Order: sequence, then C-alpha cells, then structure tokens
Amino acid sequence: MIDRHITLIVWGVLGATVVLGQILAVAGKGGLPGLGALVGWVTWSRVGRYLLVVAWMWLGWHAFAR
Repeated sequence: MIDRHITLIVWGVLGATVVLGQILAVAGKGGLPGLGALVGWVTWSRVGRYLLVVAWMWLGWHAFAR
C-alpha cells in the first residue's frame, strides 16, 4: 500500500511540475517554451513523432492498464 502512495505522490509532483512550467512559460517573458512549443519541436522530424507515440503507448500501458 505504501508503494501505491509513493507512486501517486510522484505522479502528482510530475503533474504539478508540468502545470507550473506551463504557467511560467505563458506568464513569463523569459525563454521558457510552453508545452505546445516543446511538442512541436519533438514532432518536427519523423523519428521524433515515432518516439512520441512510443512514449505515449508506454505511459498508457504503465499508468492506465491496471
């Protein structure tokens, strides 16, 4: 049961980091790119698109297949 709590805490921290990064990218005038810019940069090449699909499949398998 403790492992499940640790997993949920890790996912919560990762989610909060993504949300905070997006807020800083939109609100700030610094060079921090937003989530859309990062996805666009990754999917610029065919290899990046394939890697993104594989990563999404891996995430779905491990996070939602229970």
